[in-house]
Amino acid sequence: MSDFMEKLRHLIKGGEGCIDHMYLDTVAKVTVGVGNMLPNVAAAQALPFLLRDSGSSASPSEIAQDFESVTEQEPAKVASRYKQYTQLYLPEGAIDDLLDRRIEGFERRLRDDFPDYDGYPESVRLALMDMVFNLGNRGLITKFPSLTRAVRENDWAECAAQCRRRGIADSRNEEVRNLFLMALG
Repeated sequence: MSDFMEKLRHLIKGGEGCIDHMYLDTVAKVTVGVGNMLPNVAAAQALPFLLRDSGSSASPSEIAQDFESVTEQEPAKVASRYKQYTQLYLPEGAIDDLLDRRIEGFERRLRDDFPDYDGYPESVRLALMDMVFNLGNRGLITKFPSLTRAVRENDWAECAAQCRRRGIADSRNEEVRNLFLMALG
């Protein structure tokens, strides 16, 4: 794995959290890993969940049971609160594989939106990936037009001034701001 990918995984996991059991996100969607929403039981059953007690592979019915148990809970609580309603966990390697696939998809679209993406300083690529992981590619472009313009103009100081997201921890916003500022040299 590249040094950039290690840094990116660390950044995204730090901002999004990394939860090995199913939980409900802020909009009542069953989620696992690093913000990986599971739209239905079949999506959960496609993942290699293990039984917490024995470490053996979970059956489709056991996965469905955890999914339904979590679905019945009150949404938007701290993710760790949902662990008591589950008997399964997703191993770290599977969480990383899911994260890597999502990162690859976001990066492909970033290259479409910003043709010079691969030539940007590493810190800028990290900052953009953090933002797009949170907002989606379309959300980044449509909700942050001034930042988008600044990225295309390689104006990293303006990017730092325009990257603040609502509903995100101040520490995460500050980390992204500092990543843009690092590109100034």
